[in-house]
Amino acid sequence: MSKSKVLIIARTAILLALTIVFQMMGRFLGPNNNYIVGPLVNAALLVATAATGLWGATAISVIAPFVSALTNKAAIAPLILSFSPFIALGNFVYVLCFFLLSKKNKVVGVIIGSIVKFGLLFASISAFIRVMNVEEKPAAVLTSLFSWPQLFTALVGGAIALFVIKTLKRSMDL
Repeated sequence: MSKSKVLIIARTAILLALTIVFQMMGRFLGPNNNYIVGPLVNAALLVATAATGLWGATAISVIAPFVSALTNKAAIAPLILSFSPFIALGNFVYVLCFFLLSKKNKVVGVIIGSIVKFGLLFASISAFIRVMNVEEKPAAVLTSLFSWPQLFTALVGGAIALFVIKTLKRSMDL
């Protein structure tokens, strides 16, 4: 295996572990922890895109939501686990937009990626609630998690990522 492949695998593993730590940390932060954890996870996704390319970022995009859902003790955890494929898809389109647009303009990549991720998750949660016939109270919680806060956390996470990427670029080959 070439040195560059080992480097990409190592970076992917480190960023996946960091993402999972961020998600676990949220369990100790109380209500509204998604406004802290969400930006950190989104930042990790975009840093992974810059540091590992599309494949490493895709792996993290897909694995992280399932790990989070499987370790979640909240009453709505089974619903979040069922919704995890859509979260993974939202993460993937976020990193894909950033990957495709960042060569020309990283800020535009963050903005478009954030809007597309938000739109996909908002439409998905609305359909999920109807199709799964989710009761009113859990439906309200799910809607509050996967609607406008997703746009906010993706944009803030993108801003954090741009800072981290710029800082890392000075010391690493990104």
